[in-house]
Amino acid sequence: LHGWFKGARVLDLFAGVGTVGLECASRGAAEVVMIERDREVFRYLEHNIKTLGCEERVIAVQADALGPTALARSPKPVDLVFMDPPYALMVEPATRKLVLAQAARTLPLFAPKGFLVLRTPVDLDETERVIPGFKGPESHQYKDDMWVYLYMPDRSAEQADA
Repeated sequence: LHGWFKGARVLDLFAGVGTVGLECASRGAAEVVMIERDREVFRYLEHNIKTLGCEERVIAVQADALGPTALARSPKPVDLVFMDPPYALMVEPATRKLVLAQAARTLPLFAPKGFLVLRTPVDLDETERVIPGFKGPESHQYKDDMWVYLYMPDRSAEQADA
């Protein structure tokens, strides 16, 4: 993703204390919206934003990353969406399905070009790797328990309908 951060609009779902979103801001992202549900973790996230002095470009939202508020608060259009859900959500098939469904719902938020980045502790099976409306994934495995999947919006279907 080198070169994609300068001027980018970023949505960081499952932001935690802000590691990914704050890194995007440090690399020149114009707008970063970070979604975190846990109240205590959210306080750390807000503290980190203030400590780094990037409140003008970074917004923290306390909400469920799988809910409609997360998408409603996204920058529009968005260039990069990061999804790094808690491991427990990806290990359980039922909740993994919810995460993948939310990934598919990000499609209308995207600029013509962009990336959806999904980090997971499980290697998705072939059917799970397909996210409707997206090309890919390009997958990368790190150690025994981390996979990163990169997707791009597939605008060919929209262009064919036009």
